[in-house]
Amino acid sequence: MVKLVIANWKANLGPDHVDEWLENFSRTYRPVSSLQVVLAVPFLYLERIAEKTAGLEQVVLAAQSVSPFPPGGYTGATPATWLKKLVSYVLVGHRERRHYFHEGSSSIAGQVRETVAAGLQPVLCLDRSKKRDLLAAIDTGDLERSLLAYTPEDAVQLEIAAAAGDIRDTAAVLAGTAGERPVLYGGGVTRENAAELIHLEGIAGILVGRGCLDGRVFADLVHSIQ
Repeated sequence: MVKLVIANWKANLGPDHVDEWLENFSRTYRPVSSLQVVLAVPFLYLERIAEKTAGLEQVVLAAQSVSPFPPGGYTGATPATWLKKLVSYVLVGHRERRHYFHEGSSSIAGQVRETVAAGLQPVLCLDRSKKRDLLAAIDTGDLERSLLAYTPEDAVQLEIAAAAGDIRDTAAVLAGTAGERPVLYGGGVTRENAAELIHLEGIAGILVGRGCLDGRVFADLVHSIQ
């Protein structure tokens, strides 16, 4: 089974650092047959990075968010259909989007719907305590085309990995609630613990935050997983 390693740059790397990151990553990176590497980068860089990573095996892109609406009169929005030739995945409902941008269940469900309609795969980020309300808002057919990602609710745990038992238990709960969908884990993933976390029972991949901000270090993280 091919597992995902998603590097979520968030809004950490400015335009002046993109080429340096890509150069360091490309020089160090070697494909691992059991992994697909996903770079979740800001909209501003998608075309630039798509061009520069086109020759890297098993590397694809993801959008960090997307509009819950189709193309039309929605100032500032980026419709999913515009991303079809650039990305394979879209992060939806990330804890930071819900907390800082006040995205609710209706908006997140719209993003999942638009992502699926565009032929892309949503990576739906969930908290254990709020999963039912969010999942209830999403069409069953759209959910069947989604991956789930468990992200801890505690901000501290986003920098320190949760205990292995907690991760396994939560992954099992989320999968059972959502028709046994694949579950990824994101929170405190580093080069030192990536291999352990991705091989936990019930985990289909990992989301890397702070641990992906240096291209060379992130490539080493990928290589640490066998």
